[in-house]
Amino acid sequence: MQSSHHTLRQTSLEILSIVDNVPTLPDQFIKIQDMLEDADSTLDDLTAIIETDQATAAILLKVANSSYYNPLGAPVSNLAYAISRLGRQETGDIALSMSLLYGFAIPAGIAIIRSFWTHAFAVAQISRHLSTHINQAKNSPDVIFIAGLLHDIGRIILSMRIDMSYFEKEFPFFDEKALMLAEQEAYGIDHAEAGQVVLKLWDIPSDIQDIVANHHMNKPSSVDIQICQFADSFAAEHLSNILDIEDVQVKLKEGLLEQALTAFIEQI
Repeated sequence: MQSSHHTLRQTSLEILSIVDNVPTLPDQFIKIQDMLEDADSTLDDLTAIIETDQATAAILLKVANSSYYNPLGAPVSNLAYAISRLGRQETGDIALSMSLLYGFAIPAGIAIIRSFWTHAFAVAQISRHLSTHINQAKNSPDVIFIAGLLHDIGRIILSMRIDMSYFEKEFPFFDEKALMLAEQEAYGIDHAEAGQVVLKLWDIPSDIQDIVANHHMNKPSSVDIQICQFADSFAAEHLSNILDIEDVQVKLKEGLLEQALTAFIEQI
């Protein structure tokens, strides 16, 4: 049994380590991230990237016209105005998430794909908020946001390169411990390790790799990992029925972020 598991593990790792066989981060994601990291870039630069993507533009307009961002009921129909109303950070967060939603050809139904990335977006947003309001985090809120956004990327990779029927199995309904065990049994590795392997191939910073690799560990070895782990559990408990990124953005603004922060502070 041990030998069989070892062989299965080695096979999976070999498949994931073949660079030509590993999907790349979407071009739109890389463009937006590079622009956000450029201190000299402007909202006009961000608008120029996003206006080529109708789906993302539509989502931004919807959020900008929500009651939270538009309390006076003055609707906007112009993308530039919508981005100006939301601001650079909010716009960038949504645009990065949307680029992943539409950037990977995941072998799964659209409802599963939307649910997956909506959860990732929620974890990223909660993680950013927690890291902004406590001083124990090692990394910047932007880094922790990306770690939250990519925390389950290993599941995408498993479905694209190891088992195209991954999302057709009962895995989405498992709790985290059962999921990790089921993945180990089926593939010899779990999605946390698969995520770390691919993030390394993508030259993603090691701190993000570490958070992704350990976001299911029993005793988190750093506050940054603890933040992601808490955000993952909180989002699963409070936002599991929301299937759209824009609805998560609005819902979090209605008090859930402060609720998460209070619960997290009591925990650490």
